[in-house]
Amino acid sequence: MKILDLHNVDRHDILFKVEKFLTDNFRDLPVKVITGYSKYNIDKVNNLATKYNLKTHKERWVNGGAWIVTN
Repeated sequence: MKILDLHNVDRHDILFKVEKFLTDNFRDLPVKVITGYSKYNIDKVNNLATKYNLKTHKERWVNGGAWIVTN
């Protein structure tokens, strides 16, 4: 599974990085996006997934800092 880690990514680069990662990996789903516990990052991942009719879920129900994106 391909992974995008958003730790140490500037806030103004998050949207671009996540969107590029998702569109580059449409054929390789599922993928994991490590958001940390940032509500901003989590919202961006979920909003972009919705934009492309993808689904998201937490990697583990107790870990809201990593999200799996599937089709």
